[in-house]
Amino acid sequence: MQTVRPQDKRLIAFVWMFIICFSATTIAEDWPTYMHDNARTGVSSEPLVLNKFNSGWTYQSPVPPMRAWSDGPRWDAYSTGGAVPMRDFDTAFFVTVVGDNVYFGSSVTNSVHCLDISTGAQKWFYHTNGAVRFPPSHYDGKLYFGSDDGYVYCITASEGSLVWKYNPSASQRVLLNNGNLITQWPIRTGTAVQEGKVYFAASLVPWESTYLCAVDAATGSDSGSNLYKVSGGIAPNGAILASDQYLYLPQGRYSPHVFNRLTGASAGTLSSAAGTFALLTSDGSSTGIVFGSGKFSSWGSQLTGNNDKIASYPNGKYLVVADDTSYVVTETFSIETTRGYKYNYQAKLAALDRANGGAVKWDLNLDTRCFSIIHAGGMLFTGGIRQVQARSITDGSVLWSKPVHGRVRGLAAASGRLFVSTDTGRIYMFGSSSVSSDFDGNGTVDADDLFRLAGDYLKCTDPATPNCDNLNQ
Repeated sequence: MQTVRPQDKRLIAFVWMFIICFSATTIAEDWPTYMHDNARTGVSSEPLVLNKFNSGWTYQSPVPPMRAWSDGPRWDAYSTGGAVPMRDFDTAFFVTVVGDNVYFGSSVTNSVHCLDISTGAQKWFYHTNGAVRFPPSHYDGKLYFGSDDGYVYCITASEGSLVWKYNPSASQRVLLNNGNLITQWPIRTGTAVQEGKVYFAASLVPWESTYLCAVDAATGSDSGSNLYKVSGGIAPNGAILASDQYLYLPQGRYSPHVFNRLTGASAGTLSSAAGTFALLTSDGSSTGIVFGSGKFSSWGSQLTGNNDKIASYPNGKYLVVADDTSYVVTETFSIETTRGYKYNYQAKLAALDRANGGAVKWDLNLDTRCFSIIHAGGMLFTGGIRQVQARSITDGSVLWSKPVHGRVRGLAAASGRLFVSTDTGRIYMFGSSSVSSDFDGNGTVDADDLFRLAGDYLKCTDPATPNCDNLNQ
């Protein structure tokens, strides 16, 4: 029988390792912007293994997020028994995750921070003159984000160096807002980067001008084909959404406004919708939008780009749509006055069949309020009060649960890990802390890293070669 030489064994082992690594990198997904994509779907095919979620790290801010708006009014003419905030879009430090880096914007330090995905150690930060209320959007090796100082910034993703910044109003006037000095035109929509263009809006109140902008991602210029700066009289608050044809701008208590993405021209409003939670769905050739209002007596509705209502979710608060199923968090709230004031509250999670008129596949009562939900790794992840859970998409049963501090307002999944953001200013990473194979440090494991690994591996014919023990394991 022919003997296989040691170097041939190493070559065979490397070929298998290359196949495994390449397959993993093609399956794995980043989380490159707020709620994963410009449609804010919160859906990822990132493979996740729950038994690896018992370790990780925690980032803790010295103080909780400094929100743009305080809690809702004690009493509201449009609701019974008071109202809850409808501009609660910046309650946590949401993250974007690309390669070995975790990025988030802070309303405490007025900065964008970059953390190491394995250890949580800070790599760098970029400071602005105002709160950064959404995580940066990653595109072509750069990060794009807005600040309460009125600027949109483009910095390098590797080290946080400024590439350009853009101020649509060119105004230096400041005013006091919720205890902080800000410009009259803060950027509170985050950014959507699509087809080489960066979309965002600058506004504070509807009786002043609002600037909706599409600028070149490489240069920050607003001059050129399908680039613009248009003004109007709305007050967008919440993440901007982008489809092939439209831009959607939530406004909180006002109905969201729709614009033509290529021209910036107004396409009307989505009547009977409100709040700052929204996502887009794909329904064949059309694009649907789903809104969950901020009121206890709220409802969510799904509408196409031409404002046609195609489904409704009574009392809907948060949801994700994956394939033919909508997973909806609903809340009911009532007050009994016959024997003094008694508050009745119930939160539910339901799976609805979109192909069958929204028929209920399953539903169940939740033991706590739910403030966030995503679909990743073939599971649902829900965030409530002091806990995060993984749930089965088959029946909603709990597969995994972990305690956290505060209310879970943000969830993300990338690189085999789960990231949890709470209203206390904490960011939790659940998952492996293993060392990455991103040898060139560009934020992703790509072909260059694999060729580097191949070169190092094939040099290990002599056991005395540095790092051979690690490569041969």
